[in-house]
Amino acid sequence: MKNKVLLIFLLFFSFTGVFGQKSSYFKRAFVDAEYYLLYEEYRDALPLYQEIYKAFPSNYNLAYRIGLCYLNIPNEKNKSLEYFERVLGNITNNYQEGYFTETKAPREAYLYYGRALRLSGDYEKSLQAFSSYKGMLRADEMDELRIVEKEIESVSFAQQMLANPKNHIIQAIGRNVKTRFPEKNPLTDSTGNILIYTSVQRFYNAILISQKDTGFWSNPLNVNSQLYADGVIHTVGLSSNGSILILSRNDNDASNLYYSTFDKSKNKWNPITKFPKEINSKSWENFGSLSANGDTLYFSSNREGGFGGFDIYMSTKTALGEWTNPVNLGKNINTPFDEVAPFVTENSSKLFFSSKGHKTMGGFDLQYSNKEGSSWSAPINLGYPLNTPDDDSFLFPLGNGTQGYLSKSTIEGDEDIFYVKIDFSENKQQ
Repeated sequence: MKNKVLLIFLLFFSFTGVFGQKSSYFKRAFVDAEYYLLYEEYRDALPLYQEIYKAFPSNYNLAYRIGLCYLNIPNEKNKSLEYFERVLGNITNNYQEGYFTETKAPREAYLYYGRALRLSGDYEKSLQAFSSYKGMLRADEMDELRIVEKEIESVSFAQQMLANPKNHIIQAIGRNVKTRFPEKNPLTDSTGNILIYTSVQRFYNAILISQKDTGFWSNPLNVNSQLYADGVIHTVGLSSNGSILILSRNDNDASNLYYSTFDKSKNKWNPITKFPKEINSKSWENFGSLSANGDTLYFSSNREGGFGGFDIYMSTKTALGEWTNPVNLGKNINTPFDEVAPFVTENSSKLFFSSKGHKTMGGFDLQYSNKEGSSWSAPINLGYPLNTPDDDSFLFPLGNGTQGYLSKSTIEGDEDIFYVKIDFSENKQQ
């Protein structure tokens, strides 16, 4: 947080003499846009960059930033290609981050252009863009090289999965659940007759509950007032009996896990309680789920000591009701990239999660691993169409895992909720 604040401070004062005779309005707008970009608020950054770009149409740095914003907005990703293509031939290895006087685009433009091309299905050009980015890297830039090599691998794997689709059944959840807002992170109990999910509304995240009645989902109930949950909050886990709801909340530039219990006598949820320090570290904990008996918590964290990025951990509850120090699930599950959203089936025979590090079609892909004694097997990609060249990061299994609820976004629209039946027949994954 301190580093981000310092960067913003420096940005503001570095621009004092840049604009000279230019309007102070553009100076303030650029600083504001950089602030939003820094905090990944792409929808807020985009119109500011666009307005400035109209005044400075030869600034390829601005075009690059507009493309980057579009690439990170679910229903606008296809618009990024136009802006990335504008900067081709104006990409430099001597890029000065944070200066309006920089009119060239950084080498990362090739990386993001490659991702946009992969999303559009142009795999040949995608590989060319990734190769161009790789060619601008030094031999000692190991992290950057690892990232682009993973991107190149994902293109080949995406083509393989698209050529061999699985027989997954994916069904829209119904009109009472689907609204004009993005709906995500669907949870259910062992009966499958309750649905708890997050609706990303204009000014806040609503926690909604819908009941299935004669095959149809009821109008959802907003339970934020019961939970006393403010801020950026998400549904992330639900106990098998539906009595314990797990949520993540952004607290002072970090994410923590909370839970709420259902009070049957009052027919309402209790205010949220923060998990103890054994679970919530000084780092980010953004997904958490319980085993069927409620005694094991699986969660993702980017705390120190892991394999890199977000790893999946487990903690068990003692007879005194205390959570033990978490144990990393190990190298079969975790990679130097991100692994998130862990869920186990009711019989604990399968672990579902999402990964950027295992074989993926691009970004996050849904994976599953089988329990083998006290360890987990090497993960298997669930294949297309559950996975796509875009991010696919949340699948909540029902029962033994042959069905469940999925939230997914596509290049055409925002995130929505779907019911799925899963085909576990094996494809050869090279």
